[in-house]
Amino acid sequence: MRDSEALSRGEKYRNLKDLYIIFLCPEDIFGHGRAVYRFMNIEVDNPKIVLGDHCFKNFYIFNKYRDVAEKSIREYLEYFATKKPISPETENIDRLVKWYQTDNETRKRYMTWQEEIDDIVDQERQRADEAEKRADAEKVRADAEKARADKYEKMLRDLGKL
Repeated sequence: MRDSEALSRGEKYRNLKDLYIIFLCPEDIFGHGRAVYRFMNIEVDNPKIVLGDHCFKNFYIFNKYRDVAEKSIREYLEYFATKKPISPETENIDRLVKWYQTDNETRKRYMTWQEEIDDIVDQERQRADEAEKRADAEKVRADAEKARADKYEKMLRDLGKL
């Protein structure tokens, strides 16, 4: 989607600008004790081959803000971890957060949005459950067919036909 919006028809992919997708996580979801994880798309079997799509994914573990060398990033992560502003930038974020928390219209939109997300998650869970049930039924059917084939093969062996 990003590529189609960023490029005109017929334009070269090398003209794409870098895209950074940032994940802010309270805990180390990878379990390697780092404060920052940086990813780019590589070929699985040969990591020396880089896709070169200019898409990078950075995961910032904000509870490990003390381990971040870059001061500006550390300040933001510390704010997310402690909810205490320590710079003009984080004070501005804190002011906006408080305003959004008290604005009834924004709260209503957020709650509606959260309900929509919850509905989508429930629908996806139902689809996954149904797919699992279909897979289980298919396995039962395949096992029954195999048992019939084994029984038929045994019968033919007993009759000397095989």
